[in-house]
Amino acid sequence: MNEHAVVFPCEEDALLGIVHAPDQAGTTGVVIIVAGGPQYRVGAHRQFVVLGRELARQGIPVLRFDHRGTGDSNGAFRGFLDMDADIRSAIDTLFKQCGNLKRVMLWGECESASAAAFYAYRDPRVAGIFMVNPWIRTEAGQAKTYLKHYYWNRLRDPRFWQKIRAGQFSLMRSLKAWLQLLRHVAQNASKSNGDSKKTSDTEELTALPLPERLTKSLQRFPGKTYILTSGNDYIAQEFKDFTYSSAVWKSSGLQDKIFFNEMADADHTFSRTVWRTELFEQTAQWLKDHLTG
Repeated sequence: MNEHAVVFPCEEDALLGIVHAPDQAGTTGVVIIVAGGPQYRVGAHRQFVVLGRELARQGIPVLRFDHRGTGDSNGAFRGFLDMDADIRSAIDTLFKQCGNLKRVMLWGECESASAAAFYAYRDPRVAGIFMVNPWIRTEAGQAKTYLKHYYWNRLRDPRFWQKIRAGQFSLMRSLKAWLQLLRHVAQNASKSNGDSKKTSDTEELTALPLPERLTKSLQRFPGKTYILTSGNDYIAQEFKDFTYSSAVWKSSGLQDKIFFNEMADADHTFSRTVWRTELFEQTAQWLKDHLTG
């Protein structure tokens, strides 16, 4: 395996990436998209480094890179909603680096998983998307998730009642927060219902709320999609709650088109070695079963 840095253009800026090139590369490559916020091409717990090397050892070329405004790439930070040019430039670069490449898979976690879906259907070179804990956060969705999972779990926790009896917990303050969340859900549900009446089939996807935009983007993507969620993560839970309850998702046909899996004990960043190992194994196995050849 050859591992080397590359600097490549993205519009008026320069991006830095790391290519993991196997000695005998296959025809399917992987582009790892970095999530927003403080992360860069190394990833939380160095997981992007390890993933790139593991896939390259199995003959799969990989590019992990810093998008604009992160890590060692220059330019203004744009966030995951404006990453199309960055992703396109990264795919162009991996194709130039690996002459026999025919297709790529986009690998993303959290915000970058959603960014991958928003981009993939517009580039025929993308044959698959591996999405980890997709980000579809809305104010109403976040409030519902906390009401359903956080508060309900606390009520069932004996330690919660022990704190109340010991005077270590303010029941009134928690009740006020709970009531505020209820009002927030009701207000946003009303707004959402009003907005949905105005949405037409011809409306640009970028104008839609994140859950609907992700749904319609995945509907338009003709390739393979794998969605992995962590059981101990509110971001993943918000996505799952949407798929369980949304009429938009249920009527999309995606439940039968997409392969879903969950790691019940894992947290959002797969902070334990055993979780990361399983994540890497699932990635490699799905690639071999569905995208390589």
